[in-house]
Amino acid sequence: MDRNFLFLITALALAAWTRPAAAQIVPEGQHVRLTAEYEYVSNSSRQDKYDTQEWQVRRFAVLTATLKAGKPSEIPVLHKMEANKKAEIDGRMAAGQRAAKTMQPTMADMMAIASKCGEDEACMEREVTAYANKNRDAINQTREKVAPDFSAAAKQGKVRYQYWIATGEQRGRYDIAEKVSMRDADPICASHQGKRCRREESRIGSGQMIMPPDIGPKDPRRAGNAMFEIDSSAKDIMLILPIPLMTMAVKETINTDHPSQKSGESNLEIMFPPAIARQTIIVALKGTTMEQSGTKTIKINGASNNPRVLESSAPEDGTLTIRWHMKPL
Repeated sequence: MDRNFLFLITALALAAWTRPAAAQIVPEGQHVRLTAEYEYVSNSSRQDKYDTQEWQVRRFAVLTATLKAGKPSEIPVLHKMEANKKAEIDGRMAAGQRAAKTMQPTMADMMAIASKCGEDEACMEREVTAYANKNRDAINQTREKVAPDFSAAAKQGKVRYQYWIATGEQRGRYDIAEKVSMRDADPICASHQGKRCRREESRIGSGQMIMPPDIGPKDPRRAGNAMFEIDSSAKDIMLILPIPLMTMAVKETINTDHPSQKSGESNLEIMFPPAIARQTIIVALKGTTMEQSGTKTIKINGASNNPRVLESSAPEDGTLTIRWHMKPL
């Protein structure tokens, strides 16, 4: 059998050789543990000519997710593809399409032989050998014609990216403690001390985070939505941190002497962290391992300039601190 011919018809199916990966590109399937802490703190007050409001707020949540390394690649998933890389890949795809078109008649003949012989290996070898001997000149011409395009299509760029996805089950816990004190100069409060009604609010809750009711024990969504991608050339990491999959239960207690308001307790659900925290983080890689960490601080602007002091409640004008850490498993 003509071995060069066999190489020609099978080469497109062979796995491409890739260059050695840079540091922080690891074998496919390895795992890291990614932990994210969200802490919001606001202790302040605001007032106008008549009314006052004071508050002390702390909301805290910590989440842990496990992420698995995908196959290293020259093409990004989260990072933006550079224009020159896109042009290079488009050129390789075009070369591959030209090579496939050039080889189409030969491949059609091979498919006909495969259909004729089925699972009979002796038949396959006999028919392919006969075909190669009969069409040697045409095969050599096809090889020479397709060689430049095949070489261009098979060329591989530098492996620089690795995309990681969440696996297993995300876990988390939270702790929320809020106190709000208001003094209201409503005319209906004229008989009260200082001619002010009072309203004291507290919201307290803590515990383990739970899964949404529609996510069953074997649902892959239990892994959460965390993901990240390493760019070993730019030496950065594009990171989407784990976030709670459900709201957090708190008990609200209200004590007031305002005639038109009621004291009492109720159960509330709080969504935390706020949407502004759910953004992609891009940071420089540190060192040469997958153990990475970082901190991000976000100022939350409340309604402290709202002329109607009693219209908005805590939290107001606080600071959200995000701390994250990943460690190889």
